[in-house]
Amino acid sequence: MQRRVWLPIVVAAVALAGCSSSKSKTPTTASSASVSASSTAGSSSPAPAPSSTAATSPAPVSGSGSAVPSSTASGNLTVWVDAVRLPDAKAYAAAHPNVKVDIVTFDGDGNGATGLQTKIQLWNKAGSGWPDVIFSEQVNDPVWMAQAPFEFAADMGSLISKDITSQWPATSLAQCTVGGKLVCLQDNLAPNVLWVNQKLMTQFGYTVPKTWQDWQALGQKVATEHPGYIIGNTGDSYGAWTYFWGNQCPLESNVSGTNVTINAADTHCTEMATLLDPLIKNGSAPPLGIFSPDFAKKYGGATDKVLLMPGPAWYAQDVFGGTLHIPAGEMTATTPLQWGTDSPITTGQIGGGPWIISKHSANTAAATDFVQWSTTVFNPDPTSKDARPGLPGYGPLQALWLAGLAKNPYFAADPTPALKAAAGLIWQGWQLVTYPDQPVWTNTVVTGLVAGKSLSSLMPAFGKALGQAAKAAGYTVATS
Repeated sequence: MQRRVWLPIVVAAVALAGCSSSKSKTPTTASSASVSASSTAGSSSPAPAPSSTAATSPAPVSGSGSAVPSSTASGNLTVWVDAVRLPDAKAYAAAHPNVKVDIVTFDGDGNGATGLQTKIQLWNKAGSGWPDVIFSEQVNDPVWMAQAPFEFAADMGSLISKDITSQWPATSLAQCTVGGKLVCLQDNLAPNVLWVNQKLMTQFGYTVPKTWQDWQALGQKVATEHPGYIIGNTGDSYGAWTYFWGNQCPLESNVSGTNVTINAADTHCTEMATLLDPLIKNGSAPPLGIFSPDFAKKYGGATDKVLLMPGPAWYAQDVFGGTLHIPAGEMTATTPLQWGTDSPITTGQIGGGPWIISKHSANTAAATDFVQWSTTVFNPDPTSKDARPGLPGYGPLQALWLAGLAKNPYFAADPTPALKAAAGLIWQGWQLVTYPDQPVWTNTVVTGLVAGKSLSSLMPAFGKALGQAAKAAGYTVATS
């Protein structure tokens, strides 16, 4: 069957976890050279004046993606980042002593959270308190930030040279474009690939699958021959993005203005649910989140039981090594799975977190310099604890990052060809909306799976709940 090809449409963006993993969800303060930190990310009131803290060592920068303009930035700058981007902010402060950077770490607004909406409305009401720059783990945030009643996101296309922004993929720029204006830049790209435990696959004598059907057949075999080992999971809040996006399931399609198509009964949706049902039942694709403590206890560590894992580029060493503690010399990646003989191969994405500059910033020059430096220059040693976890969106830096990752001794084999190939395979028929869909998957699907229900039986309720979320956000929903 010939796969559907969709032209990209510039629309609003989707709720999304993890442009890269964020291990800490507790608001904290951070500091670096020329840094003071405010500590109110977890409150609902405008941020007060920051207080100074002691300096800490920033992450080293091993290479730049291009010769960006020399910085003349100075003055005060407030940036909000998740824990993963904290080394980035610290390194910028150390490299720019004329800028006094106030760093606030927060949860990144991840997993479908809407906390930033509340905060921005409070800042707008107070007429003060806005940070100059925000990093979000959700690609939907810049879209509503650029519209009423929030009116937060600045037009970055007027702040950063097109010679630089053109180095992002067209699909990435489309996700950041609202009303013809570029309102964000993606820190990283997050295409899904198939992560492979080469050590275990060789030990068990298994062949790495190339199609979803082969993947399912292997899961059936694993459940019989090696019960307790897994080839994936279905309990993350972004589970629909892992499996349904790549199979061209129209759960967020044909978006035009406030119109959206949500058709959970489409064949591309039901066939994937049917494929997953026996794997969920036999335990080879359990409804457990990869960041849950139970997941690491059951499947991680020195005696890990992860054979395969469909997931985003940023899983890499950050998740398999850092979160699950899978030893070095086991993991690598291969290209996304194909549905049967269908062509072209398509995949989904999970992440691609954006940087947003505030239109209220009193120091637009420094804010612009920060975002430009963070996305085009910051590139620590790929084996360090502060390494960028995700595939950079900026092309020249991406090449450097991939070259470093290819030499990373953590991996059993070079994962970079798969990551690079997958970036061009993201299906564009899954478009972007303003409302969070991840809580819908968690509340409607994951809870049902944990209770023993089949995924196929939950699809009607999932589609209905997505439709309700869309209508609540002002969309007109079509079901075919």
